[in-house]
Amino acid sequence: MNTVSTAVAVAQRLRADFTPTEVLRSTDKTVIIAGEYNGTPAVAKVLTSTEPFWAEKFAREISAYTVFARGAPPVRVPRLLAADADEGVLLIEHMAGHPLSEERYPSALPIENVAIALNTLKALAHWEPAPDSFTRAWNYTDRLERYRGFGLFRPEEHRALTELLGHAGPHWHFAHGDALPVNIILSHGRAALLDWEYADYYLPALDFALLWIVLRETPGARDLIAAHIDEDGMARRAAFTVNRAMLLARELRTHRELPEAPWQKDRLRALAEDWDLLRADLNEPDHPSRRP
Repeated sequence: MNTVSTAVAVAQRLRADFTPTEVLRSTDKTVIIAGEYNGTPAVAKVLTSTEPFWAEKFAREISAYTVFARGAPPVRVPRLLAADADEGVLLIEHMAGHPLSEERYPSALPIENVAIALNTLKALAHWEPAPDSFTRAWNYTDRLERYRGFGLFRPEEHRALTELLGHAGPHWHFAHGDALPVNIILSHGRAALLDWEYADYYLPALDFALLWIVLRETPGARDLIAAHIDEDGMARRAAFTVNRAMLLARELRTHRELPEAPWQKDRLRALAEDWDLLRADLNEPDHPSRRP
């Protein structure tokens, strides 16, 4: 039995009346199958990886949907239909629409669609889930040390980012954690958010920092993101800069370790340019995120 057939069997073991109609995506981690459940368009997500890391992330996504079922966030999310973390299967409502983009780093997108996505993520950042539903995802100080150990931060950059951590203050915001274009579904002028395995508390503006990186080819996108960030003062600007540094470091390290591909050199060049922009910000005494 191949991976897809096995995934269908696992989904139907969870709910025998789930009728599969189409395989939407199959990766080395999951198989995602569209179908119908009790007359409702549904999607079954089945874990295929045996790695503990992905098993933990899958369980966290199920936990997020369980939290949403008890108290919905102020954004559109699929309704939880059934789940079993031990079996590695999640059944949710199938959201109509199309992703902001299928690409991690898309070419130019309609700016009005970017605006819809940003407004949705801003609403999410102001949501307060029930106490103890989520935790703080990152230890930023440890992360800074780890990336410095990888040779990604110079000593002066490490010092500047440590200083910005102090300016960012004690407030953490709930975030999607992986707000890539493919996880933002647009329909009739509204956005829904999918794939919640990284949802947690982070320093403010993490989701905006990720979109700032990946939407570099969309004219006006970064200006629009900057306008949102500037609305909320120095602490939010400092947090945005720290998150941008963390995510750029992650992207650089990941892309350097990927098997060689035709697009890799251009992607690394673009990331290096954005890293230089970050360095310029960190070295600029009058940068908004560093003003007293």
